[in-house]
Amino acid sequence: MISALFGISLALIFNRVCKENCTIYFAPKQDEINNKIFKLDDTCYKYSTVNVPCNDKAINPYDGYSSASNQLNDKGLIDKLFA
Repeated sequence: MISALFGISLALIFNRVCKENCTIYFAPKQDEINNKIFKLDDTCYKYSTVNVPCNDKAINPYDGYSSASNQLNDKGLIDKLFA
């Protein structure tokens, strides 16, 4: 009985609280990658900043609370137990 309570308490501690919005995206600063050469496999890449004119088509802002169409539905342990 004690081991079952211990197991459930561990599952509650390590259960994901943020559900499907757990992904945090980080991008490097432009100064860190601009005009530097990076090697990926056998190909080298050089990144540089290029200004482009804006077009009339509106760009939809990123919505961190919407679900992606290709998102995997991975439920947490508690969701699986009590679903």
